Order: sequence, then C-alpha cells, then structure tokens
Amino acid sequence: MTLLTFFLAVVPLAAGAQDSGDMPDRLRLGVIVAADDETRERVEPFRLALEEIADLPVDLFLMDTMADAVEAIAGGRIDYVRLSPSAYAAAYRLCDCVEPLVTAGPDDFPARFHAVLVARRGEDGSVALEDLKGTRVAVGGTQSVAGYRVPLANLAADGVNARSYFSTLVEVQDPLDGLRAVLDGRVQAALGWSTLAGEAKNGYTAGTLNEYYVSGAPGFKNLEIVWRSPPIPYSAHTLRKDLPDALKRRVRAGLMDMRREAPDAYLAIEPDLPGGFEPVVHADYRPVLITYDTAYSALLDPAAQ
Repeated sequence: MTLLTFFLAVVPLAAGAQDSGDMPDRLRLGVIVAADDETRERVEPFRLALEEIADLPVDLFLMDTMADAVEAIAGGRIDYVRLSPSAYAAAYRLCDCVEPLVTAGPDDFPARFHAVLVARRGEDGSVALEDLKGTRVAVGGTQSVAGYRVPLANLAADGVNARSYFSTLVEVQDPLDGLRAVLDGRVQAALGWSTLAGEAKNGYTAGTLNEYYVSGAPGFKNLEIVWRSPPIPYSAHTLRKDLPDALKRRVRAGLMDMRREAPDAYLAIEPDLPGGFEPVVHADYRPVLITYDTAYSALLDPAAQ
C-alpha cells in the first residue's frame, strides 16, 4: 500500500512536469502599428493583463505591417501576435510552428463570417448556383480575401471552377458596387461577405447585404444568397506552437475571461470587435488556408484572367 500510494503521487507529478515543459523566462508580444502612432500606449492595458494571465514578464515588439508580424512569429522573434485570418494562413504556410488560441467577434453572435455569392431572384422567386452557369460575376481585387481568394478557392473545393463555370469575372470597386451591378443587370451575381447571423430580412447583423439594406437603396428584397463559404473567424490570436501546453491553456483561459474581467485590456487589443473572445483551432481557418494550396494557384493567379 505504501509503494502504491507513492506511485500514485509521483506519476501525476511527472506527467504534469512533462506537460508544462520548460516555461520561457519572458513572453514576447508583437503588435502591429499600421498608422497608429500611439500603439504602445493603447495596448499597454492588454500587455499588463497578459503578464498577469501568463505569470510572466511580457515584452512588447511593435511591427509596421501584418507582413512583418507574420515573418516575426514564423521566424521565432515573437511568441504571440494578433493576426488576420489570411495572415495566420500565411504564417502557417511559412512554417508549421504556429497555432491559434482565440478569435474575437463584433457582437454576441458566433465570431465567424462567410464569403457569399449573391444573385437576383428569378421570376419564380428563387435562384440557384446552377442557374448562374455561363453568366457574369462581380469579384473584388485579386488580394481581396472574402471578395476573391476565399470564394474562388472554396468554390473550386466544391467542384466549381469559377473561371470556366462563369463566362466572365468582372472586377468591381467594392462589394456594394457588386450588388448594384447585379440589380442593374451589368452582372448576374456578385461576391461579398456576411455573418449570416441575425435576421435575413435585415441583411443579417453585418456584411455586404446588411450595408446595402442600411443604405436604403432599392432592390434589397430581390437579392438572394446562392452560395456560402464555410465560416471564417474574424481574427487569430496566435502563439508559437513550441510554447508549453500549460502556458497555452493558461493564456487561452485568461483571454476568454478578459472582456468580463478586464474590458479595457480587451478593447486595447480588439477595439473593432467588442463581442469577446471564442476558442479556435487550426482547422477553423481551413477556408483561408486552402487559398495557399498549390492546387488553387493557377485559379487565383491574376495572370490567368
């Protein structure tokens, strides 16, 4: 009994030590400056909150652009950074060394959005993707995530090559211009984005249809979504994969409670998405990850137009 008691006491301790790994001395936080000259002061509440959550000193590294942040975390110069979905996919493409912990949302609905294909309803009140074969479709610029890259790659994953299925891909100024083009007959469908949350009669909670509905422009009731991508998280709070699992769990749990327990810290890092954090995993970003798949390179290459 004495030996059994000793064994039961030691094994959990050994397993816990292995799970924790060697904790780093410090955590290196990367934040993108963009055009904000006051970034350091703005994010200080978040840095302090992260120190408390991680129980480690947190050093702040300011990055000029999202591309700089991608290279920094892929190269091991920082440990944590808030990325866009496409930037997370780019970082993962550079190295299998990053993983997402949480995403933020704009409201209390699930923190996801979709790329959508919108068409004008037919005379019988409905329209399907099959009805659009051989027609003109409005798309965004070739670097647009929801207006070009995600829908073209994910349509192809569904078996629809947009370049051969539709007669012409027509680049428009923005998604709203695409909807206007649908209604005035310049194209038969247009790409945009939507939360697909809330009420359809109002164009949902946010997205291209909601913007058109709020604008009060005519024809909204004649528009219908005929295809949608899988859901995409709004952001990716990303850590280096080689950090100890115990630290990752601690940080994720602290972030999940941040909007309630430290709202100033939360808004310091997510000022445009006040809805709070939700947990995410790598697979949640698949709709964006496949845009970097070599199988779709020719499809997404502007030279193929």
